[in-house]
Amino acid sequence: MAEQQFRLWFGATPATAEQLRRIEQIEVTQEMDACWEAQLQMVLCLDANGAWLHWPGDSQQPFSRVRVELDIGNGRFVPLIDGPLVSIDAALDALPGRSTATLLVRDDSAFLNRDEETEPAFEHRSASAIASELFGRFSQVASTRIEATTSSPETTSRRGTVLQFLHQLAAANDRHAYVLPGDTAGASIGCFCADPEGPAALPPLVLIGAQRNLANASVMQDPDGGERTQAQVLRVDDQGVTQFETSAADLGLMRNLPALPADLTPRRLLNPSDNSREDPSAAATAQARRRGYVYKLSSEVVSGCYPAVLTPYQKVRVDAGATPYSGDYLLTKVVHRITPSAYSQSFEAKCNSTSEVSGAAVAEALGGGLNLSVSVSVGIF
Repeated sequence: MAEQQFRLWFGATPATAEQLRRIEQIEVTQEMDACWEAQLQMVLCLDANGAWLHWPGDSQQPFSRVRVELDIGNGRFVPLIDGPLVSIDAALDALPGRSTATLLVRDDSAFLNRDEETEPAFEHRSASAIASELFGRFSQVASTRIEATTSSPETTSRRGTVLQFLHQLAAANDRHAYVLPGDTAGASIGCFCADPEGPAALPPLVLIGAQRNLANASVMQDPDGGERTQAQVLRVDDQGVTQFETSAADLGLMRNLPALPADLTPRRLLNPSDNSREDPSAAATAQARRRGYVYKLSSEVVSGCYPAVLTPYQKVRVDAGATPYSGDYLLTKVVHRITPSAYSQSFEAKCNSTSEVSGAAVAEALGGGLNLSVSVSVGIF
């Protein structure tokens, strides 16, 4: 793989060679349904008079723009984060080489989470139309990716910040509301999208074999996860009852076997706080999908062995040998760590189903050195 490199921008100006030399580590945390953050740790030192040199607060203003881009080795820079500087933390010591300043940067959704307000109710508007209007109020959001919703309630009221309201709309309509860095600085993308469908587009992550690029994989099964969600609402117009029921198996599994057999899948009622619309199908679908992700995977990418940059809201295939845990996963969290000498990725992902494994395949895998334990952890010995 070709050389990996990164670029750093302060506002519209690329970081100088001197600024890059003072960076000890950049850690970018990207998480589903959360504000993305970057921590840039920079070295500080004292001059002969005891004054601190290179304090970033002298040159960087609050909410000034910071952008981090990474080239994994394919010649194409991918933005990891683009947004405002929200704080500067310090770790100071009189001994040389032990003082640092850490710049905390958040994505442009920080601008959507500033002011708590109420406003007149949105009447007969779909959640996707409301999301489009709200994103359009911010100059930092240059474009949008919005998947249409069908329900148009009589009224929808906002109380809180724009971002809080978008998250509420998303949770009630089987969507996620978030902001992605754009191709250019200050031109972020506002998203109101469901979980992706279709096969994984990223290169596979491989735990064993000659193409191995994955290490320290841990798969945990939620013992209370998976459900058949039921909802019913009393209609105002005719006093009738609208009922709806669904599960992850009804919505579409990522693999060929459900996490639980149909006769063992527990029935759960839609949370009363979410059961406030005349048509409960969207909220029930959202709850069933969220709780259907029974399997949680955490792992690390072997440095220099994977040709892509992972990001949440994408599917990736994980090949863990002849186990039920091989198959597609939905990425929920990725942590990128950049130092002057190395780049690494660790991640978390989830899945709502398992893969069928024949007895012959399991025997072959066990003979080849794959060890499985009942704690659902996978290791190589």
